[in-house]
Amino acid sequence: KFMTRSKLLIIFILQVSICISQQNLTSYSILNNNCTSRNSSLGGYPIGVFDSDASLSIFLPSNLNNDHNRQLVINYNNHFADSDFGMVNYNFKIKDKGVFSTTLFYNNYGKFDYYDASGVNLGNSFSANDWVFQIGHSKDLHENLKIGVNLKFISSVYEQYKSYAIGSDFSLTFFNNQKQFGAYLLVSNIGTTVKDYNESLNYKSKLPLNSIIGLNTKLKHAPIRFHVCYHHLNNWNISQSTNSSEDLSSFRQLSSNFFNHLVFASELLFSDNFNIRFGYDIFSRKELQPQSRPGTTGLSWGVGFKVKKLKINYSNSKYHFAGTSNNITIIKQLKT
Repeated sequence: KFMTRSKLLIIFILQVSICISQQNLTSYSILNNNCTSRNSSLGGYPIGVFDSDASLSIFLPSNLNNDHNRQLVINYNNHFADSDFGMVNYNFKIKDKGVFSTTLFYNNYGKFDYYDASGVNLGNSFSANDWVFQIGHSKDLHENLKIGVNLKFISSVYEQYKSYAIGSDFSLTFFNNQKQFGAYLLVSNIGTTVKDYNESLNYKSKLPLNSIIGLNTKLKHAPIRFHVCYHHLNNWNISQSTNSSEDLSSFRQLSSNFFNHLVFASELLFSDNFNIRFGYDIFSRKELQPQSRPGTTGLSWGVGFKVKKLKINYSNSKYHFAGTSNNITIIKQLKT
């Protein structure tokens, strides 16, 4: 009976994601930011495990567990140019209701100067920002299986143009602590626009829907965990490349589309107080690397360590040879 209900739930979630994902252009780019260091170092996607790191449950709500109660998570990402983003997260437990997660995200895209039609600087500027407030909760379905949900309230302000939206994430996480095997299913950014940037136009902004499956396992006699995820199940061809299918054989096009969805990652778990992480995003490398100088585009790495009562995670992600994205997360267990 339990397995039947679980299978029906998985099928329902996938069907919903496929039915509402027939879209190419989306807005609210803040929803594409997995702005925690651990996620970033693992290729930009979460990992399905039940441990004491509350930052894992921010984007995968079914990871939320009792160990996260009264944890404060602060994250900052120094992105490119004048842009940066970050978030503040707090987790608390309500008696008989379980643990809840609250998060405030922001994206700052920097300052932009005004120019007239002749290219003359008018001497003033404007800003562009995105904000998201999120509430998350999880519930046990079985000893090793949890279901989770996030509810999001999204605000986007670009100069005089404003837009508001509501969204949600649904996820399932299975993790067998004894066998150190985990898996998850995540459908993120299901929602709709409440107020658009320019309501006089016959166009409605859409949320960047994504559906992801992830698997991970830890070697029995070595401190290494391997992780693989397959993202954008709802969209087969996610490439933005100008190469058309006419330029590639049908087999090459098929294999390219398949591998674009894959992210590989690993964690070296030396102890509870220190570990090293690596990630490889095939899609990012293919779409963003310069042909003449690919370098380490698409690769990410990070470390996690504990200093007194603080857990600190750092990640470095390479999107272009001209610059990298540095991410730092600080986790503090507050007194009960």
